[in-house]
Amino acid sequence: MLTQDELVESMINAMDSLELGNPALNKLASYLYKADIKLSEYLDELKIFNQLKKPTLKETQEAGKLLEQIVLLVFKGLKGVQSIKSFQSAGPQYDLLVSGDDIPWQNVCKTLYLEWNQRDIVIEAKATKASVPDKQFARLCSIMDLNLKGAGLGIFITLNGATGFPKKGDPRTRKVSDCRLRQILFHAKTNKMIVVLDKDDISELTKNGTLIQILSRKIRDLFELSGLSTSPAEQFQEIDLPPHLKMLYYSAS
Repeated sequence: MLTQDELVESMINAMDSLELGNPALNKLASYLYKADIKLSEYLDELKIFNQLKKPTLKETQEAGKLLEQIVLLVFKGLKGVQSIKSFQSAGPQYDLLVSGDDIPWQNVCKTLYLEWNQRDIVIEAKATKASVPDKQFARLCSIMDLNLKGAGLGIFITLNGATGFPKKGDPRTRKVSDCRLRQILFHAKTNKMIVVLDKDDISELTKNGTLIQILSRKIRDLFELSGLSTSPAEQFQEIDLPPHLKMLYYSAS
């Protein structure tokens, strides 16, 4: 009889034979992220910082280190990760560069709509009370375009999202601006993607599979431009219909 780890590996290997868009791919994708048991402890510390109305510079710096620790714990939970690098140089600086080369990482790329020659993921952590401004978003766009040719996905891990992005509970946005507009234009120009996770998204990452679900939903929303914030990972179905169609969808057959 197969052990649990062996069963997971066999399921991940089975994903390699599935085409992108196959419904079975989404079900198997949950096996591509295993949440670290230490995450809850670190997230509890981050909640304490979030409750501070006017944090000091030292508190903000400590929160930055804490968020970077959370990012490391999260992304080492992706199956197939073989390289996690932190870069600090005289040139452009970014927090982490994550990549892999084997079948599990191929399936991560397939689920996240990444081409194999652009299979690296670059991550920036921003532990500030303010939303990420357009200037910082533009900086990551430039790094990915000019310095990181092999990076197809950029991720901002933030507390309060980025300017121009719809927030949870906001009505549908009919126009785009700031970072959201830059995200769209950057994707149109380079076919590379940048998404933004906020504190609500981060709080879900203690459950297996959630990182893959959240990222794939945010990437699909970049393609679809729904004008709404992405639904939580725990919400299995994403239904975005006007009332006269939603009524029929949920009615008994």
